[in-house]
Amino acid sequence: METGQAKLLKDITHFLNTSKIPYMITGSWSSIYYGRPRASHDIDFVVELPVENIEKTMKLFSRLPDTFMIELDTIREAIENNSQFQSVHLPTMLKMDFWVLTDQEFDKVRFSRRKKVRLFNQIMEMATPEDTIIQKLIWFSKGGTEKHLVDAAFVLQIQGKKLDRKYLHKWINKLKLKKYFEMLKKIDLEEYI
Repeated sequence: METGQAKLLKDITHFLNTSKIPYMITGSWSSIYYGRPRASHDIDFVVELPVENIEKTMKLFSRLPDTFMIELDTIREAIENNSQFQSVHLPTMLKMDFWVLTDQEFDKVRFSRRKKVRLFNQIMEMATPEDTIIQKLIWFSKGGTEKHLVDAAFVLQIQGKKLDRKYLHKWINKLKLKKYFEMLKKIDLEEYI
């Protein structure tokens, strides 16, 4: 049986695909996909929303069913400020965060590397496992909770030899995340199973 989050993920990725809005799933759902299943209270997307298309983007999001609460003005603000906006699915009270793609080098590179994956019998665009690890380390370095380190550690362990280690280490060094990456090796994942 499909969970509320699974159905919501399918519905929103279908909306993004049919609206031709470039996106990738990131955050907890990319960690779940590449790492271990765990509870999540939101779904994170990175979306490419050019400033010259603000009105068009707002019109597209206004077509979401009434079951989605979204303040359209927050879309304009997010696009203009390279930040994020939210939507809440009222029947489930699940939250979706839409992070506007920035001009930062790592953001552009990770977005260009997104992968098509099959999840819940639907094709979706997902951050790569390497970029999931790096982004989790970034969030932790900015004062995030231990769950970001644990998520990154599970992705690192489960994906193992499939990871592009050269790419991973290049960005860990470039973004000054080495001390956090070293912490991943010290986490006893048995405690989190």
